[in-house]
Amino acid sequence: MTSLHKQQGIALFIAMLILPLLLILGMMVMSNTFLGLKMIDARVLQGESNILLNSAANEVMHRSNSAQSFAEATTETIFSYGDVTSSVEVNDEVKGDINCKRRMKASGTNFKCKYLQVNFIHQFGRTKTGGAKWAENVMAVGIEQPVIAN
Repeated sequence: MTSLHKQQGIALFIAMLILPLLLILGMMVMSNTFLGLKMIDARVLQGESNILLNSAANEVMHRSNSAQSFAEATTETIFSYGDVTSSVEVNDEVKGDINCKRRMKASGTNFKCKYLQVNFIHQFGRTKTGGAKWAENVMAVGIEQPVIAN
């Protein structure tokens, strides 16, 4: 049995070396875990935003007066659904043989093709200072409509 007077303190020295290393390792593991949780949360919010954008597009396309709304649409037209906003791009193709992208054998000089692109925009995530959200999700729906030329 050794006496306490002959102890050199090597156990204390080793403990003082190992404890800071364990502390750093533990902090790295916790930081990695929190980062993983944030990534999962962001992915869930983006998935919810995708579902909301699809619902908005379905609602706009299946309204009873949608054909009339599309025919009268201009770049100032807004199709609304919940907190999803929209912008519309209108392109009238030149008169002549109808060449709507979805019609294979249509022809005539009395028609032109009107193409609308409705861009649905949904902001999601935490609110920044100023009211904007951290992320934005966009989905575009193209609508093509043959119309009688004037």
